[in-house]
Amino acid sequence: MIRAKLVPLVTLKREKLSIAQIAEQIINFYVKLSLSDADYNQISVVSEKKPLYQSINVNADDAKQQLAEEVLHKNIKEIQKMDKVENPTLDFVMSESIISIGLEVKSQNTSLMTLNFSFQNSNSFRSKIASISVDEVCFDALGKAKFFLDTAKASFSVDYSVIKISDRDLNKVARGYKAPLGWVTYFSNDFEIPIPDDLEGIEYEHTDNGKYLILTRENPIAPETIETNKEKLINLMGEIKERVPEYSR
Repeated sequence: MIRAKLVPLVTLKREKLSIAQIAEQIINFYVKLSLSDADYNQISVVSEKKPLYQSINVNADDAKQQLAEEVLHKNIKEIQKMDKVENPTLDFVMSESIISIGLEVKSQNTSLMTLNFSFQNSNSFRSKIASISVDEVCFDALGKAKFFLDTAKASFSVDYSVIKISDRDLNKVARGYKAPLGWVTYFSNDFEIPIPDDLEGIEYEHTDNGKYLILTRENPIAPETIETNKEKLINLMGEIKERVPEYSR
């Protein structure tokens, strides 16, 4: 049996950004994460194309400049092909192209978290922050999961975010919904689907700009509770679908 894992997913509101602005938001995100864990001070680009820098210290004065250069370096062919801009600069604002960058954080030379940041200006697809790999220590307590989502919300224009329980059976069901629930799930007030405020069996935490739905304050993938928590999530998503049909894909 493949053990369930906890992985983050963040969906952003539609927003036209320059390469410099993308780099600024990402660096601000890691700076905030580093306040809780110093390992997030250093990020490295993950790409088939050789990076310009071995690593970037997010608290350095030139961190945003360095990351912006890496973003342009990684995406220049995509920009040239899709936006027909031969020599884009850091002020280039995406239109047709998809701007992406993979970033890794290590702890004692071991991969701690690798995220892929994907930005696009499209009505059909949203900009996202998705996990490539995550060590289980990253989300071994509710406080860490909540801090990650809070930090994303403070750094980007977040529409929906979640710490997902990645499990084969649960994933099959979750694919049928537009914004699946997880251990901790955030919906902005602008989210396209009105998520009910009175679902039973889940805790709500309201903020100025949205709300969190918290499945449990304990480890949701502990062997003795994982099956119960999977069933709860499936039932809750089914109830949302019954009450708000557009929740279904």
